Amino acid sequence: MRQRNGRKADSGVRVPLDAGFTLMEMVVAVFVVSVMTAVLTPHLLGASERAQAAACEQNQRTIRAALTEYYMLHNAYPQGDTQTQLETLKDDKLIESIPSDPGGGTYQIEDADPTHVQVSCSKHLTLPTDQ
Repeated sequence: MRQRNGRKADSGVRVPLDAGFTLMEMVVAVFVVSVMTAVLTPHLLGASERAQAAACEQNQRTIRAALTEYYMLHNAYPQGDTQTQLETLKDDKLIESIPSDPGGGTYQIEDADPTHVQVSCSKHLTLPTDQ
């Protein structure tokens, strides 16, 4: 049986009273963990948005490349609205499937000027034409 004042227990073994953490050590540990959480949380929350933007840019590049290839094959861009144009690219096997924006936006193909076709996204920025 252990006694509170650090004297011998019934077994004859001395039990130290300072076996454990002090209140100050616990406060410091909680403070360190809270600072680490405060520093890492904004970075981790932004990672999802950056990944969605990167996937959107890649989808825009894929659509633009498929449009260019379609133009080289048919000497014209596909006719119709964006969805019809994407379905035409899929039917010609220039894209495997119609891409969807991971952020929930929609893609728009702007082809009013046949010398300058632009692919944009309703949620993310338009990809610059030189990329």
